[in-house]
Amino acid sequence: MQDPFKELMFRSFKDAMDLADDYNRWAGESFDEPLAVQANAIPQMAMTLYRCRLQARLGEGTIDFPDPDERMFD
Repeated sequence: MQDPFKELMFRSFKDAMDLADDYNRWAGESFDEPLAVQANAIPQMAMTLYRCRLQARLGEGTIDFPDPDERMFD
């Protein structure tokens, strides 16, 4: 992929989906009534991963993120 930011975003979404899947599988095996990660939480998880990774790549204090718009996740 040519665009490193796009690649970082796609990687973050894939990792968020993998994290949710792993957690849901673990919770299903560990608890009688597991509380699963809902599918609508995955974009929020991905954005958190993306922000952390982007800040790690660019350095602290070099970028300000706007507060997410709730409509963005609908």
